[in-house]
Amino acid sequence: MADSSPIRLLLIEDSDIDAMFVTRLLQSNPKITFKIDHATTLADALVLLREIEFDASLVDLHLPDAVELEAFEQIRALDARIPIVVFTGSDDENLALRAIESGAQDVMAKGHVTGQMLFRAVRFAIARQLKVMGFKADADTDPLTGMPNRRHLESQFVEMHAVAQQKNQAMSIALFDVDHFKLVNDEYGHFIGDAVLKEIANVLLKSIEQGMLASRFGGEEFALLMPGYDIAQATTLVERILDKLANEPMTFDSLTITVTASAGLIAVKDDESWGAAYVACDEALYEAKTSGRNRVVINSREPNRGTAKN
Repeated sequence: MADSSPIRLLLIEDSDIDAMFVTRLLQSNPKITFKIDHATTLADALVLLREIEFDASLVDLHLPDAVELEAFEQIRALDARIPIVVFTGSDDENLALRAIESGAQDVMAKGHVTGQMLFRAVRFAIARQLKVMGFKADADTDPLTGMPNRRHLESQFVEMHAVAQQKNQAMSIALFDVDHFKLVNDEYGHFIGDAVLKEIANVLLKSIEQGMLASRFGGEEFALLMPGYDIAQATTLVERILDKLANEPMTFDSLTITVTASAGLIAVKDDESWGAAYVACDEALYEAKTSGRNRVVINSREPNRGTAKN
């Protein structure tokens, strides 16, 4: 007899044939009922994750709009509670190991999986994630740094922007990306990489003023919402943060590491949606990364009507 509580699973797979195969395998199990939502792109998956509370996700690492661990990292950024089983056709064991080191509960190879294997992988992934994070894990908090996560930032943007408009104040957004972070992980290991991210989180949290919101946006990316700050004030603050990172090495026991970061910055327009603001800020961040790193680039657009906070 099937369990009365079905497992709500998000299947992220761009191949309809593979998706149908996985769905049939899981739904053939007589013990547990699976309710499966299928997304063919990372973008579609993120929409579903904002709308539905899933018990687990089965993720193909090779999607049309994501490469390697990008899909995994974006899902974790939006909701770190969800247990993820990576499902891939690649024989790249190094990529599989990186997925596990980054928090995936299991990695399964296409073409070498049975219904029982898949069923056990999903059930065990849910059990392990609950054990690690606890039954009351906060959906709005990044578990590594303790900062608000992308989900919380996106929801707070609407409220903070509305308040800024009511007060006729400016509002700015910055996106930060750690320069060459992959080299840190490759040279020192993911344990030190995680320690570096925690230190960067501390720098951001100590640098902001009351009313601002700093969050881990995903992977080695962070975001900062600055209501009441015009673009000039925001630039000063962001440059101070980047200077602090570049000029104050991090020490972990006998190991000393200096990291830098790049930042994209915008002034939010009147009635601008989060999606439009993010795209504009991400464009500036991309320019900062490609024009030399360790710098802030402003996406010069029409300024918000508001005036800066004194």
